Amino acid sequence: MNARFLKVLLGVAVACALGYVVLYEGFWGWVVENTDVPADKMVILIAKTGREIPPGQIIAEPGQKGVLLEPLGPGRHFINPFLYERQLHNQVVVKGGEVGVVISKAGKELPPGEFLAGPGERGIQREVLMPGTYKLNPYAFEIRTLKMIEIDPGFVGVVTARSGRPAQSQLAEPGERGVQKIVLQPGLYALNPEAYSVERIEIGYNQDTMAHAGKLPATQASGQADLKQRQAAVIGEALGKSPAPGQNVLPVLPAVTFPSSDGFEITIDVTMLWQLLPQDAPAVVARYGNIKKIEENILIPQINSTARIKGSTFGAVDFIVGDKREEFQRAFQETIETTLHEKKLQVDLALVQDTLVPDNISGPIQDARVAAEWNTTNAEKTKTEAKKAELDESIGKIRQVEQVVEFETQRREGNIRAEQEKQVNEIAAQTRLLVADLARQTAAIRADVKRKIGSAEAKVVKMKGKAEGDGYRLTVQAAGGPAEFTPPTNSRKSCRPSCNCR
Repeated sequence: MNARFLKVLLGVAVACALGYVVLYEGFWGWVVENTDVPADKMVILIAKTGREIPPGQIIAEPGQKGVLLEPLGPGRHFINPFLYERQLHNQVVVKGGEVGVVISKAGKELPPGEFLAGPGERGIQREVLMPGTYKLNPYAFEIRTLKMIEIDPGFVGVVTARSGRPAQSQLAEPGERGVQKIVLQPGLYALNPEAYSVERIEIGYNQDTMAHAGKLPATQASGQADLKQRQAAVIGEALGKSPAPGQNVLPVLPAVTFPSSDGFEITIDVTMLWQLLPQDAPAVVARYGNIKKIEENILIPQINSTARIKGSTFGAVDFIVGDKREEFQRAFQETIETTLHEKKLQVDLALVQDTLVPDNISGPIQDARVAAEWNTTNAEKTKTEAKKAELDESIGKIRQVEQVVEFETQRREGNIRAEQEKQVNEIAAQTRLLVADLARQTAAIRADVKRKIGSAEAKVVKMKGKAEGDGYRLTVQAAGGPAEFTPPTNSRKSCRPSCNCR
């Protein structure tokens, strides 16, 4: 009985185990709870059980019923549908060249006077999202993607911080609120547009023109962008396009008008070239504003006031006569440069292009100047003819001198050739004389040699004869005397038989 009970009990246990594996682990887990999340998606879980969340709270904490903060990323997850609701959402994608501004919907309240939130605080977050993919709960965060701050070549960015400690001076240090000392160089910057505002300031030459009607086109483009616009217009690319960032398209302003010292109205056309240096951009922008405000509130009023102050010290005639016009130009330029330099604006040219004087003054003066110019021209023509005659006379004298020099050169060349021939003949005669003397000396030497040779030969003959005589004498003595001596002959037949002649 006990053995059968144990077998039944064991069979029930095995059946239960198989049922659990097959029904729960197999069907329930892989069919009911299984949740596949694609690569670009995420799953938000909403708890169906637990304590109710307090009013005003949107994210449930552990043990509470509601939306859970942390999403589930791509992959396979097993989630009990009776405990959690599953919602599939797209992940947050921040593309290249963009930043993501995060607005937290949950968290602690911000301190009084602060509008940027830190981690765990509700509101616009200080830190932005860089390009990439993020799993952020849409119930807890709102994401706004914006373009990065781009500073084009030829520009700098003047940064104004909207949050931070109060600045201790006109320009703010890092962490202080206000215009920052450091400017942004050309490039891309991932700045939070809610925390910083950036003013693009063109660095380089800017132009302002003030001229009377009909002098110049109706508009002017200020700064380096003007050159780009003109180049684009040549190939037809400028039609219908808005100005480049930072470009300041202005109408040509009215000419400057002021009274002269004698009460006549003078009109001048002015063109000014100026530039804002990068290191001065923050201080200038903090004090005066952007380029357009600088031109409207500083440069143009300064041109008008300087022209009126300096121009009112000259009479109407002075603006026609050249020396006085140059004096006015120098005074105008120097005053503009000095005044704007104090405002950290560098003026490279303040040119008075044209001056308009009333006709009742300029007409007679111009006629008189034209007549004076004609007289000067005629006088110069007379001087030119006189100079031409002097030149012709000088050319004749030069040619005469050239002939004299040529004749003298030929004469000297003849004398030099004659002197050279004379020297050559003298050298040849001396050479022949030396050759003759050498020949005479050679003949004397040869004669002396022959004489000496003849004397030597005579001595040889004499000695030979003496030797033969001595030989005969000795032979005779040996023979016993002359009577017994028989002279030898040259024939072999004369030898005696007893002689051993050979």
